[in-house]
Amino acid sequence: MTDRQRRTLLNGLLALGLGAIAPFATGDSRRAPALPILGRWPSEDRRLAPASVIGNGVMFAGESRLGLLDLSRESVTWNIRHHLPGGARFRPRTAAEIVICGGQSEIAAWRPGETQALWRYRARDQIGAPCLNGESVCFGDGHRLLVLDAESGRPRWHFDAIADTRISYAPVVAGDTLYVGPGDGRLYALSLTDGQVRWQVNRIDEWQYLRQLHVDGSSLIAGSYKEKLHGLDLANGQQTWEFSAGNFINSHHVAAGLAFLWSPTGWIFAIDTATGKTRWRHRTTDYRDSQRNWGALMAELTSDASSVYALDLNHVLHVLARENGHSRGDFKLPEPVRPFVTLIDENRLLCASNSGDLLLMRIPG
Repeated sequence: MTDRQRRTLLNGLLALGLGAIAPFATGDSRRAPALPILGRWPSEDRRLAPASVIGNGVMFAGESRLGLLDLSRESVTWNIRHHLPGGARFRPRTAAEIVICGGQSEIAAWRPGETQALWRYRARDQIGAPCLNGESVCFGDGHRLLVLDAESGRPRWHFDAIADTRISYAPVVAGDTLYVGPGDGRLYALSLTDGQVRWQVNRIDEWQYLRQLHVDGSSLIAGSYKEKLHGLDLANGQQTWEFSAGNFINSHHVAAGLAFLWSPTGWIFAIDTATGKTRWRHRTTDYRDSQRNWGALMAELTSDASSVYALDLNHVLHVLARENGHSRGDFKLPEPVRPFVTLIDENRLLCASNSGDLLLMRIPG
């Protein structure tokens, strides 16, 4: 996208009046106050994937290590070599005292505290991000969707999409139905029990590949490679609304009736998941070399009941009010970190330094 195209697009968005416009970030983020560190734990891994909260602890995984951190202790509770070829690339998933960890070459399950994996599955083609739902783990291997027993690794069923496609993104489960967009232009609703097709829709000309699937109420929220976010009816896959971001959608975060996304056009949007209406938008960059411009976002957005959190590649955490998108502050992280933020509670968050330390920090009130 050229500078002229960006200006034309931004002027068009302004003319359309897409929701409330939150004020541009205030001040120079390079001079933002640093977040105070409450605790530091070495992980022994410099390339950590996003971490997951499990009970009162945090599960982490990276290039070589898999571990559990109890935030009330001074040392890491459990830390093992996972021996996954290519390392862990996906956020570890946990359910019923089982943790699922994997990358594109292999996925495996452990019981926290034990050194040996319960089972391992080696890719025939390429493994996609998994979904862990109770006793089932669901993921793609090339064009095949696999559902395995989470504790034993035994196959429950599989579903083959069109050949020469790859199910790279995680399916999602609502009730007894599993939804998957395998990259063949279709969205499938499958029985979680046996994989039978309940319905499918083919919209290859409109979305090609669905990047992420989220369930919110009676809606399925899906991003696409074609710069759009879609609201779909869980009952039949029919589209109820569509939102055009004007450029590549990095990722979207869905929580309690709102979908949040960042667009390289220079905005964060908050979209109502029931109607597709823009609740608000916050400008992150005006492409005029302003000192107030944010860095690009690689980390997924996250939120709590009051705020939305965005970590940019300049290692600045931007906090916006969930209600209206107004800036609640910009905070420099005390050292360079991996591109993710894990919220612990309304007062604390966890990041991972590039040196391999897990950092617990306080969120200013």
